[in-house]
Amino acid sequence: MRLPIAFLFGLLAVLFAPPVFAGPGDKEANQGINAARGGFCKRAIPLLESAESQRHRPSSAVPLADCYVKTGELLKASEIYHKVASEKKAPGYNARDVAAITSAKKKATQLDARIPTLVITPAEPYEGLVVEVDGEVISEPSAPHRFDPGKVLVIVARAEGHEEASQKITLKEKQRREIKLRLKPKPGAKKPTEKPVEKKPPEKPVAEKPVEKKPPEKPVAKKPPGKKPPEKPVAKKPPEKKPPEKPVAKKPSGKKPPEKPAEEKPRVATGPEEKPKPAVEMPEPTPPSSRRQRDVWLGAGFQGFFIPQLMFELLGEGGRDVLVPGGDISLSTRLGRRFDLVFSVAYARFRMQETPFKPKGHPDTDYEIVESDLQALQAGVRLVWNIPLDRDELFAFRVGAGLGVGWTFMGDLYRTQAYPGDAVPGDAGSFVPGDPYRYVKCRGPNNPIGSFRYCNQLDYDADHYPGYVEPSWFTRPKGRPQGLRPLVYPWLVLPEIGLALRPWDRVAFDLRVGASVTGLLGGLGISFAL
Repeated sequence: MRLPIAFLFGLLAVLFAPPVFAGPGDKEANQGINAARGGFCKRAIPLLESAESQRHRPSSAVPLADCYVKTGELLKASEIYHKVASEKKAPGYNARDVAAITSAKKKATQLDARIPTLVITPAEPYEGLVVEVDGEVISEPSAPHRFDPGKVLVIVARAEGHEEASQKITLKEKQRREIKLRLKPKPGAKKPTEKPVEKKPPEKPVAEKPVEKKPPEKPVAKKPPGKKPPEKPVAKKPPEKKPPEKPVAKKPSGKKPPEKPAEEKPRVATGPEEKPKPAVEMPEPTPPSSRRQRDVWLGAGFQGFFIPQLMFELLGEGGRDVLVPGGDISLSTRLGRRFDLVFSVAYARFRMQETPFKPKGHPDTDYEIVESDLQALQAGVRLVWNIPLDRDELFAFRVGAGLGVGWTFMGDLYRTQAYPGDAVPGDAGSFVPGDPYRYVKCRGPNNPIGSFRYCNQLDYDADHYPGYVEPSWFTRPKGRPQGLRPLVYPWLVLPEIGLALRPWDRVAFDLRVGASVTGLLGGLGISFAL
Protein backbone atom coordinates (compact mmCIF):
# COMPACT_ATOMS: atom_id res chain seq x y z
CA MET A 1 0.00 0.00 0.00
CA ARG A 2 1.43 3.34 -0.94
CA LEU A 3 1.43 6.27 1.43
CA PRO A 4 -1.30 8.84 0.90
CA ILE A 5 0.95 11.79 1.71
CA ALA A 6 -1.87 14.32 1.72
CA PHE A 7 -3.91 12.21 4.15
CA LEU A 8 -1.25 11.94 6.84
CA PHE A 9 0.10 15.46 6.54
CA GLY A 10 -3.37 16.86 6.17
CA LEU A 11 -4.25 15.16 9.43
CA LEU A 12 -1.08 16.21 11.26
CA ALA A 13 0.66 19.21 9.70
CA VAL A 14 -2.17 21.03 7.97
CA LEU A 15 -4.67 20.28 10.68
CA PHE A 16 -2.66 21.73 13.48
CA ALA A 17 0.44 23.48 12.02
CA PRO A 18 1.84 24.89 15.31
CA PRO A 19 4.84 27.23 15.42
CA VAL A 20 8.12 25.38 15.91
CA PHE A 21 9.64 27.85 18.33
CA ALA A 22 7.86 29.89 20.99
CA GLY A 23 8.10 33.64 20.37
CA PRO A 24 7.90 36.62 22.72
CA GLY A 25 4.59 36.84 24.50
CA ASP A 26 3.47 33.30 23.58
CA LYS A 27 3.35 32.21 27.22
CA GLU A 28 1.11 35.12 28.22
CA ALA A 29 -0.97 34.58 25.07
CA ASN A 30 -1.64 30.90 25.87
CA GLN A 31 -2.51 31.69 29.48
CA GLY A 32 -4.77 34.55 28.41
CA ILE A 33 -6.53 32.46 25.75
CA ASN A 34 -7.25 29.70 28.29
CA ALA A 35 -8.57 32.23 30.78
CA ALA A 36 -10.75 33.86 28.09
CA ARG A 37 -12.16 30.46 27.08
CA GLY A 38 -13.05 29.81 30.71
CA GLY A 39 -14.85 33.14 30.99
CA PHE A 40 -12.24 34.75 33.29
CA CYS A 41 -11.87 37.98 31.31
CA LYS A 42 -10.57 40.04 34.25
CA ARG A 43 -7.56 37.73 34.38
CA ALA A 44 -7.32 37.29 30.61
CA ILE A 45 -7.30 40.98 29.58
CA PRO A 46 -3.94 41.98 31.21
CA LEU A 47 -2.29 38.76 29.95
CA LEU A 48 -3.50 39.26 26.38
CA GLU A 49 -2.65 42.97 26.43
CA SER A 50 0.88 42.08 27.54
CA ALA A 51 1.17 39.45 24.79
CA GLU A 52 -0.04 41.90 22.14
CA SER A 53 2.42 44.57 23.29
CA GLN A 54 5.27 42.10 22.78
CA ARG A 55 4.11 40.51 19.53
CA HIS A 56 0.83 40.84 17.66
CA ARG A 57 -0.96 37.62 16.72
CA PRO A 58 -4.57 37.40 15.50
CA SER A 59 -5.09 34.29 17.67
CA SER A 60 -4.51 36.38 20.83
CA ALA A 61 -5.96 39.70 19.59
CA VAL A 62 -9.43 38.28 18.86
CA PRO A 63 -9.87 36.69 22.34
CA LEU A 64 -8.80 40.06 23.81
CA ALA A 65 -11.51 41.79 21.77
CA ASP A 66 -14.02 39.14 22.88
CA CYS A 67 -13.26 40.00 26.49
CA TYR A 68 -13.64 43.72 25.76
CA VAL A 69 -17.11 42.95 24.41
CA LYS A 70 -18.02 41.07 27.59
CA THR A 71 -16.85 43.98 29.77
CA GLY A 72 -18.81 46.54 27.69
CA GLU A 73 -15.85 48.18 25.94
CA LEU A 74 -17.33 47.80 22.48
CA LEU A 75 -15.27 50.56 20.86
CA LYS A 76 -11.97 48.92 21.82
CA ALA A 77 -13.26 45.56 20.61
CA SER A 78 -14.45 47.01 17.29
CA GLU A 79 -11.07 48.61 16.65
CA ILE A 80 -9.28 45.27 17.20
CA TYR A 81 -11.76 43.31 15.07
CA HIS A 82 -11.38 45.70 12.14
CA LYS A 83 -7.59 45.69 12.46
CA VAL A 84 -7.41 41.88 12.44
CA ALA A 85 -10.01 41.56 9.65
CA SER A 86 -7.89 43.75 7.37
CA GLU A 87 -4.83 41.53 7.82
CA LYS A 88 -3.61 38.91 5.39
CA LYS A 89 -1.93 35.65 6.26
CA ALA A 90 1.68 36.47 7.16
CA PRO A 91 4.67 34.11 7.42
CA GLY A 92 4.56 32.32 10.77
CA TYR A 93 0.77 32.46 11.14
CA ASN A 94 -0.78 29.09 11.98
CA ALA A 95 -4.29 27.70 11.52
CA ARG A 96 -5.51 29.45 14.68
CA ASP A 97 -4.35 32.82 13.32
CA VAL A 98 -6.09 32.21 9.98
CA ALA A 99 -9.29 31.21 11.79
CA ALA A 100 -9.05 34.36 13.94
CA ILE A 101 -8.73 36.60 10.84
CA THR A 102 -11.79 34.98 9.29
CA SER A 103 -13.88 35.22 12.48
CA ALA A 104 -12.84 38.87 13.05
CA LYS A 105 -14.59 39.96 9.84
CA LYS A 106 -17.91 38.49 10.95
CA LYS A 107 -17.56 39.71 14.52
CA ALA A 108 -16.71 43.26 13.40
CA THR A 109 -19.89 43.47 11.32
CA GLN A 110 -22.06 42.11 14.14
CA LEU A 111 -20.48 44.40 16.74
CA ASP A 112 -20.83 47.56 14.65
CA ALA A 113 -24.59 47.04 14.61
CA ARG A 114 -24.61 46.93 18.43
CA ILE A 115 -22.60 50.12 19.07
CA PRO A 116 -24.95 53.12 19.71
CA THR A 117 -24.46 56.50 18.00
CA LEU A 118 -25.15 60.07 19.12
CA VAL A 119 -25.90 63.13 16.95
CA ILE A 120 -26.01 66.66 18.47
CA THR A 121 -27.82 69.07 16.16
CA PRO A 122 -27.79 72.84 17.02
CA ALA A 123 -31.26 74.40 16.85
CA GLU A 124 -29.70 77.53 15.27
CA PRO A 125 -26.19 78.60 14.24
CA TYR A 126 -24.11 79.51 17.28
CA GLU A 127 -20.92 81.46 16.86
CA GLY A 128 -17.90 79.74 18.43
CA LEU A 129 -19.86 76.61 19.36
CA VAL A 130 -17.89 74.00 21.29
CA VAL A 131 -19.38 70.65 22.29
CA GLU A 132 -17.62 68.29 24.71
CA VAL A 133 -18.58 64.72 25.59
CA ASP A 134 -16.83 63.44 28.72
CA GLY A 135 -14.28 66.24 28.42
CA GLU A 136 -13.40 65.44 24.79
CA VAL A 137 -14.23 68.03 22.13
CA ILE A 138 -16.46 66.80 19.31
CA SER A 139 -15.34 68.41 16.07
CA GLU A 140 -18.56 67.79 14.11
CA PRO A 141 -21.45 67.38 16.59
CA SER A 142 -24.04 66.98 13.82
CA ALA A 143 -22.26 63.86 12.52
CA PRO A 144 -22.93 60.45 14.17
CA HIS A 145 -20.38 59.55 16.88
CA ARG A 146 -20.10 56.10 18.50
CA PHE A 147 -19.97 55.51 22.26
CA ASP A 148 -20.00 52.49 24.57
CA PRO A 149 -23.49 51.52 25.76
CA GLY A 150 -24.48 51.72 29.42
CA LYS A 151 -21.94 54.45 30.18
CA VAL A 152 -23.03 57.82 31.58
CA LEU A 153 -22.02 60.54 29.11
CA VAL A 154 -21.67 64.19 30.20
CA ILE A 155 -22.42 66.61 27.34
CA VAL A 156 -21.25 70.23 27.72
CA ALA A 157 -21.95 72.94 25.11
CA ARG A 158 -20.58 76.52 24.96
CA ALA A 159 -21.01 79.38 22.52
CA GLU A 160 -20.12 83.08 22.48
CA GLY A 161 -22.80 85.20 24.18
CA HIS A 162 -24.68 82.17 25.50
CA GLU A 163 -24.81 80.35 28.79
CA GLU A 164 -23.05 77.00 29.16
CA ALA A 165 -25.39 74.02 28.99
CA SER A 166 -24.75 70.49 30.26
CA GLN A 167 -26.66 67.23 30.15
CA LYS A 168 -26.13 63.59 31.20
CA ILE A 169 -27.35 60.71 29.05
CA THR A 170 -26.88 56.93 28.81
CA LEU A 171 -27.06 55.12 25.48
CA LYS A 172 -28.36 51.61 24.96
CA GLU A 173 -27.10 49.03 22.47
CA LYS A 174 -28.19 49.63 18.87
CA GLN A 175 -29.63 53.04 19.86
CA ARG A 176 -29.42 55.89 17.32
CA ARG A 177 -30.09 59.03 19.37
CA GLU A 178 -30.29 62.66 18.24
CA ILE A 179 -30.26 65.69 20.61
CA LYS A 180 -31.49 69.18 19.62
CA LEU A 181 -29.10 71.70 21.18
CA ARG A 182 -30.62 74.99 22.41
CA LEU A 183 -28.51 77.56 24.31
CA LYS A 184 -29.85 80.49 26.35
CA PRO A 185 -28.28 83.91 25.61
CA LYS A 186 -26.57 85.67 28.49
CA PRO A 187 -28.51 88.62 29.97
CA GLY A 188 -27.08 91.96 28.79
CA ALA A 189 -24.59 90.33 26.51
CA LYS A 190 -23.66 92.79 23.76
CA LYS A 191 -20.68 91.27 22.12
CA PRO A 192 -20.06 87.60 21.89
CA THR A 193 -16.34 88.39 21.98
CA GLU A 194 -16.49 89.54 25.64
CA LYS A 195 -16.24 85.98 26.70
CA PRO A 196 -12.68 85.21 27.77
CA VAL A 197 -10.75 83.32 25.22
CA GLU A 198 -9.08 81.15 27.87
CA LYS A 199 -12.33 79.26 28.42
CA LYS A 200 -12.20 77.93 24.85
CA PRO A 201 -9.01 75.90 24.67
CA PRO A 202 -10.05 74.13 21.46
CA GLU A 203 -10.62 77.46 19.67
CA LYS A 204 -7.34 79.01 20.81
CA PRO A 205 -5.26 79.63 17.71
CA VAL A 206 -1.88 78.07 17.79
CA ALA A 207 0.87 80.04 16.19
CA GLU A 208 2.41 77.89 13.60
CA LYS A 209 5.92 78.44 12.45
CA PRO A 210 6.18 79.21 8.79
CA VAL A 211 7.33 76.28 6.90
CA GLU A 212 10.64 76.98 5.32
CA LYS A 213 10.49 76.23 1.69
CA LYS A 214 13.53 74.48 0.48
CA PRO A 215 14.84 75.66 -2.84
CA PRO A 216 14.12 73.18 -5.51
CA GLU A 217 16.96 70.90 -6.05
CA LYS A 218 18.80 71.38 -9.21
CA PRO A 219 18.20 68.56 -11.59
CA VAL A 220 21.25 66.47 -11.91
CA ALA A 221 22.33 66.29 -15.43
CA LYS A 222 22.29 62.74 -16.41
CA LYS A 223 24.94 61.61 -18.77
CA PRO A 224 23.53 60.03 -21.87
CA PRO A 225 24.18 56.38 -21.80
CA GLY A 226 27.30 55.77 -23.77
CA LYS A 227 26.92 53.34 -26.52
CA LYS A 228 29.48 50.66 -26.40
CA PRO A 229 31.19 50.08 -29.70
CA PRO A 230 30.19 46.80 -31.20
CA GLU A 231 32.52 44.08 -30.29
CA LYS A 232 34.75 42.96 -33.06
CA PRO A 233 34.05 39.47 -34.14
CA VAL A 234 36.74 37.15 -33.03
CA ALA A 235 38.38 35.55 -35.94
CA LYS A 236 37.85 31.87 -35.67
CA LYS A 237 40.60 29.64 -36.75
CA PRO A 238 39.60 27.23 -39.46
CA PRO A 239 39.33 23.74 -38.08
CA GLU A 240 42.46 21.83 -38.67
CA LYS A 241 41.98 18.98 -40.99
CA LYS A 242 43.27 15.81 -39.53
CA PRO A 243 44.88 13.51 -42.01
CA PRO A 244 42.79 10.45 -42.59
CA GLU A 245 43.78 7.62 -40.40
CA LYS A 246 45.56 4.89 -42.09
CA PRO A 247 43.61 1.72 -42.21
CA VAL A 248 44.96 -0.82 -39.83
CA ALA A 249 45.41 -4.16 -41.36
CA LYS A 250 43.24 -6.58 -39.47
CA LYS A 251 44.40 -10.01 -38.95
CA PRO A 252 42.01 -12.60 -40.24
CA SER A 253 39.95 -14.05 -37.42
CA GLY A 254 40.56 -17.64 -36.86
CA LYS A 255 41.42 -20.23 -34.30
CA LYS A 256 44.83 -20.20 -32.83
CA PRO A 257 46.87 -22.87 -34.58
CA PRO A 258 47.69 -25.75 -32.34
CA GLU A 259 51.19 -26.02 -31.05
CA LYS A 260 53.56 -28.04 -33.04
CA PRO A 261 53.62 -31.65 -32.01
CA ALA A 262 57.39 -31.56 -32.17
CA GLU A 263 57.45 -29.38 -29.05
CA GLU A 264 55.41 -31.89 -27.12
CA LYS A 265 56.91 -34.89 -25.50
CA PRO A 266 56.23 -38.16 -27.34
CA ARG A 267 53.43 -40.18 -25.85
CA VAL A 268 53.02 -43.87 -25.92
CA ALA A 269 49.83 -44.96 -27.57
CA THR A 270 47.90 -47.12 -25.13
CA GLY A 271 44.49 -47.00 -26.72
CA PRO A 272 42.38 -45.26 -29.30
CA GLU A 273 43.78 -41.95 -30.44
CA GLU A 274 42.32 -38.87 -28.54
CA LYS A 275 41.57 -35.59 -30.23
CA PRO A 276 43.75 -32.70 -29.13
CA LYS A 277 42.02 -30.10 -26.85
CA PRO A 278 42.41 -26.34 -27.32
CA ALA A 279 44.98 -24.74 -25.06
CA VAL A 280 42.55 -22.05 -23.60
CA GLU A 281 38.74 -22.19 -23.34
CA MET A 282 37.01 -18.70 -23.33
CA PRO A 283 33.69 -18.65 -21.36
CA GLU A 284 30.72 -16.78 -22.79
CA PRO A 285 30.16 -13.29 -21.27
CA THR A 286 26.50 -13.94 -20.36
CA PRO A 287 25.41 -17.52 -20.21
CA PRO A 288 21.92 -17.91 -21.56
CA SER A 289 19.17 -18.83 -19.14
CA SER A 290 17.46 -22.13 -19.57
CA ARG A 291 14.10 -20.38 -18.93
CA ARG A 292 12.02 -18.48 -21.42
CA GLN A 293 11.53 -14.80 -20.71
CA ARG A 294 7.90 -13.90 -20.01
CA ASP A 295 6.90 -10.32 -20.91
CA VAL A 296 3.41 -9.94 -19.36
CA TRP A 297 2.41 -10.94 -15.80
CA LEU A 298 -0.88 -10.68 -13.93
CA GLY A 299 -0.57 -10.52 -10.13
CA ALA A 300 -2.47 -10.00 -6.88
CA GLY A 301 -1.57 -9.89 -3.22
CA PHE A 302 -1.63 -8.23 0.19
CA GLN A 303 -0.06 -4.90 0.98
CA GLY A 304 -0.11 -2.68 4.04
CA PHE A 305 1.31 0.51 5.46
CA PHE A 306 2.59 1.10 9.00
CA ILE A 307 2.50 4.62 10.50
CA PRO A 308 4.45 4.69 13.80
CA GLN A 309 3.43 6.89 16.70
CA LEU A 310 6.75 8.69 16.27
CA MET A 311 5.35 10.47 13.21
CA PHE A 312 2.54 11.97 15.33
CA GLU A 313 5.00 13.06 18.02
CA LEU A 314 7.06 15.03 15.50
CA LEU A 315 4.21 17.54 15.15
CA GLY A 316 2.29 17.25 18.40
CA GLU A 317 1.41 15.16 21.43
CA GLY A 318 -0.63 11.98 21.48
CA GLY A 319 -1.26 9.71 18.52
CA ARG A 320 -0.70 5.96 18.20
CA ASP A 321 0.69 3.28 15.87
CA VAL A 322 -1.59 2.84 12.85
CA LEU A 323 -1.68 -0.16 10.48
CA VAL A 324 -3.41 0.39 7.14
CA PRO A 325 -4.20 -3.00 5.49
CA GLY A 326 -5.23 -3.59 1.89
CA GLY A 327 -4.60 -5.48 -1.33
CA ASP A 328 -3.88 -4.88 -5.00
CA ILE A 329 -4.19 -6.31 -8.51
CA SER A 330 -1.32 -5.59 -10.90
CA LEU A 331 -0.36 -5.98 -14.55
CA SER A 332 3.36 -6.02 -15.31
CA THR A 333 5.14 -5.72 -18.63
CA ARG A 334 8.86 -6.21 -19.31
CA LEU A 335 10.92 -3.35 -20.74
CA GLY A 336 14.09 -4.77 -22.25
CA ARG A 337 15.71 -7.52 -20.18
CA ARG A 338 15.91 -5.97 -16.72
CA PHE A 339 13.06 -3.46 -16.17
CA ASP A 340 9.40 -4.04 -15.32
CA LEU A 341 6.63 -1.44 -15.68
CA VAL A 342 3.86 -2.33 -13.22
CA PHE A 343 0.31 -0.90 -13.32
CA SER A 344 -1.79 -1.57 -10.24
CA VAL A 345 -5.18 -0.92 -8.65
CA ALA A 346 -5.26 -1.19 -4.84
CA TYR A 347 -7.67 -1.00 -1.92
CA ALA A 348 -6.73 0.46 1.48
CA ARG A 349 -8.60 0.87 4.74
CA PHE A 350 -7.45 3.91 6.77
CA ARG A 351 -9.04 2.93 10.07
CA MET A 352 -7.78 4.64 13.22
CA GLN A 353 -9.44 4.07 16.57
CA GLU A 354 -10.15 6.92 19.00
CA THR A 355 -6.82 8.69 19.48
CA PRO A 356 -6.02 11.83 21.52
CA PHE A 357 -3.96 14.47 19.78
CA LYS A 358 -3.01 18.14 20.14
CA PRO A 359 -0.34 20.24 18.40
CA LYS A 360 2.95 21.13 20.05
CA GLY A 361 2.92 24.25 22.19
CA HIS A 362 -0.89 24.26 22.51
CA PRO A 363 -2.57 24.12 25.92
CA ASP A 364 -3.99 20.92 27.36
CA THR A 365 -7.49 22.21 26.60
CA ASP A 366 -6.84 21.76 22.85
CA TYR A 367 -6.85 17.94 22.98
CA GLU A 368 -9.24 16.30 20.53
CA ILE A 369 -10.30 12.69 19.98
CA VAL A 370 -9.51 11.88 16.33
CA GLU A 371 -10.78 8.76 14.58
CA SER A 372 -11.17 7.54 11.01
CA ASP A 373 -12.95 4.80 9.05
CA LEU A 374 -11.91 5.95 5.57
CA GLN A 375 -11.62 3.47 2.71
CA ALA A 376 -9.80 4.25 -0.52
CA LEU A 377 -9.03 3.00 -4.02
CA GLN A 378 -5.61 3.74 -5.49
CA ALA A 379 -4.24 3.59 -9.03
CA GLY A 380 -0.53 3.80 -9.66
CA VAL A 381 2.49 2.84 -11.68
CA ARG A 382 5.89 1.49 -10.57
CA LEU A 383 9.19 1.08 -12.37
CA VAL A 384 11.26 -1.85 -11.06
CA TRP A 385 14.81 -2.91 -11.94
CA ASN A 386 15.47 -6.66 -11.71
CA ILE A 387 18.95 -7.92 -10.75
CA PRO A 388 19.22 -11.73 -11.20
CA LEU A 389 21.05 -13.55 -8.39
CA ASP A 390 21.59 -16.79 -10.31
CA ARG A 391 21.89 -18.09 -13.87
CA ASP A 392 18.35 -19.46 -14.07
CA GLU A 393 16.86 -16.32 -12.44
CA LEU A 394 15.32 -18.34 -9.68
CA PHE A 395 15.96 -15.36 -7.35
CA ALA A 396 16.12 -11.70 -8.33
CA PHE A 397 16.75 -8.57 -6.32
CA ARG A 398 14.36 -5.72 -7.21
CA VAL A 399 14.75 -1.94 -6.79
CA GLY A 400 12.19 0.63 -7.88
CA ALA A 401 9.87 3.55 -7.15
CA GLY A 402 6.20 4.32 -7.64
CA LEU A 403 3.62 7.10 -7.73
CA GLY A 404 -0.10 7.41 -8.27
CA VAL A 405 -3.40 8.84 -7.07
CA GLY A 406 -5.98 7.72 -4.51
CA TRP A 407 -9.72 8.29 -4.00
CA THR A 408 -11.45 7.92 -0.61
CA PHE A 409 -14.79 6.62 -1.79
CA MET A 410 -16.19 5.63 1.61
CA GLY A 411 -15.91 6.55 5.29
CA ASP A 412 -15.34 9.74 7.29
CA LEU A 413 -12.86 11.55 9.53
CA TYR A 414 -14.13 12.55 13.00
CA ARG A 415 -12.80 15.15 15.46
CA THR A 416 -14.30 15.71 18.92
CA GLN A 417 -13.23 17.98 21.78
CA ALA A 418 -12.07 16.04 24.84
CA TYR A 419 -11.68 16.52 28.61
CA PRO A 420 -9.88 14.58 31.39
CA GLY A 421 -11.78 11.38 32.11
CA ASP A 422 -10.86 11.46 35.82
CA ALA A 423 -12.63 14.80 36.38
CA VAL A 424 -15.72 15.01 38.60
CA PRO A 425 -18.73 16.63 36.83
CA GLY A 426 -19.77 19.81 38.61
CA ASP A 427 -16.37 20.37 40.21
CA ALA A 428 -14.46 22.74 37.89
CA GLY A 429 -11.31 22.35 39.97
CA SER A 430 -11.10 18.65 39.11
CA PHE A 431 -10.72 19.34 35.38
CA VAL A 432 -6.92 19.35 35.38
CA PRO A 433 -4.43 17.93 32.84
CA GLY A 434 -3.89 14.19 33.06
CA ASP A 435 -3.18 11.14 30.91
CA PRO A 436 -4.52 12.10 27.44
CA TYR A 437 -5.26 8.43 26.65
CA ARG A 438 -7.86 8.52 29.45
CA TYR A 439 -9.59 11.61 27.99
CA VAL A 440 -13.20 11.24 26.88
CA LYS A 441 -15.33 13.07 24.32
CA CYS A 442 -17.19 16.26 25.27
CA ARG A 443 -20.95 15.91 25.00
CA GLY A 444 -21.44 19.63 24.27
CA PRO A 445 -20.36 23.10 25.44
CA ASN A 446 -19.66 22.86 29.21
CA ASN A 447 -21.12 19.36 29.17
CA PRO A 448 -20.41 17.82 31.63
CA ILE A 449 -20.77 20.80 33.97
CA GLY A 450 -17.43 22.32 34.90
CA SER A 451 -15.68 21.36 31.65
CA PHE A 452 -15.98 24.84 30.09
CA ARG A 453 -12.20 25.12 29.66
CA TYR A 454 -12.12 21.92 27.58
CA CYS A 455 -15.62 21.82 26.08
CA ASN A 456 -16.22 25.27 24.59
CA GLN A 457 -17.36 27.13 21.50
CA LEU A 458 -14.21 29.08 20.69
CA ASP A 459 -11.66 28.94 17.88
CA TYR A 460 -11.66 26.47 14.99
CA ASP A 461 -13.04 23.54 17.03
CA ALA A 462 -16.17 25.36 18.27
CA ASP A 463 -18.54 22.75 16.79
CA HIS A 464 -16.38 19.64 17.27
CA TYR A 465 -18.81 17.55 19.30
CA PRO A 466 -20.28 14.04 18.85
CA GLY A 467 -21.63 13.73 15.35
CA TYR A 468 -19.21 16.22 13.82
CA VAL A 469 -17.82 14.92 10.53
CA GLU A 470 -14.82 16.64 8.97
CA PRO A 471 -15.66 17.95 5.47
CA SER A 472 -13.45 17.17 2.50
CA TRP A 473 -10.95 19.48 0.84
CA PHE A 474 -13.53 20.48 -1.76
CA THR A 475 -16.53 21.04 0.58
CA ARG A 476 -14.90 22.84 3.51
CA PRO A 477 -16.47 26.15 4.68
CA LYS A 478 -14.95 29.21 3.06
CA GLY A 479 -12.18 30.78 5.14
CA ARG A 480 -12.11 28.03 7.79
CA PRO A 481 -9.29 25.55 8.44
CA GLN A 482 -11.73 22.63 8.39
CA GLY A 483 -11.94 20.43 5.34
CA LEU A 484 -9.11 17.99 5.95
CA ARG A 485 -10.80 14.77 4.87
CA PRO A 486 -8.85 13.69 1.77
CA LEU A 487 -11.03 13.05 -1.26
CA VAL A 488 -8.46 12.76 -4.06
CA TYR A 489 -4.81 12.59 -3.00
CA PRO A 490 -1.40 11.73 -4.51
CA TRP A 491 0.96 9.11 -3.09
CA LEU A 492 4.66 8.36 -3.55
CA VAL A 493 7.03 5.59 -2.50
CA LEU A 494 10.79 5.95 -2.91
CA PRO A 495 12.71 3.70 -2.81
CA GLU A 496 11.10 0.28 -2.98
CA ILE A 497 13.20 -2.85 -2.63
CA GLY A 498 12.20 -6.49 -2.85
CA LEU A 499 13.01 -10.08 -3.62
CA ALA A 500 11.38 -12.14 -6.38
CA LEU A 501 11.18 -15.94 -6.37
CA ARG A 502 10.30 -17.79 -9.59
CA PRO A 503 10.07 -21.50 -8.74
CA TRP A 504 8.18 -22.35 -11.94
CA ASP A 505 8.30 -20.93 -15.43
CA ARG A 506 4.89 -19.22 -15.24
CA VAL A 507 4.60 -18.53 -11.48
CA ALA A 508 6.50 -16.00 -9.37
CA PHE A 509 6.28 -14.65 -5.80
CA ASP A 510 7.15 -11.09 -4.87
CA LEU A 511 8.14 -9.73 -1.43
CA ARG A 512 8.68 -5.97 -1.20
CA VAL A 513 9.14 -3.16 1.32
CA GLY A 514 9.27 0.60 0.78
CA ALA A 515 10.20 3.79 2.60
CA SER A 516 8.77 7.29 2.70
CA VAL A 517 8.87 10.33 4.96
CA THR A 518 6.16 8.89 7.24
CA GLY A 519 6.85 5.20 7.69
CA LEU A 520 7.23 1.77 6.07
CA LEU A 521 5.10 -0.16 3.61
CA GLY A 522 5.15 -3.87 2.80
CA GLY A 523 3.58 -6.29 0.38
CA LEU A 524 3.49 -9.97 -0.59
CA GLY A 525 2.05 -11.09 -3.92
CA ILE A 526 1.87 -13.82 -6.52
CA SER A 527 2.05 -13.37 -10.31
CA PHE A 528 1.15 -15.55 -13.29
CA ALA A 529 2.64 -15.21 -16.77
CA LEU A 530 0.18 -14.57 -19.60
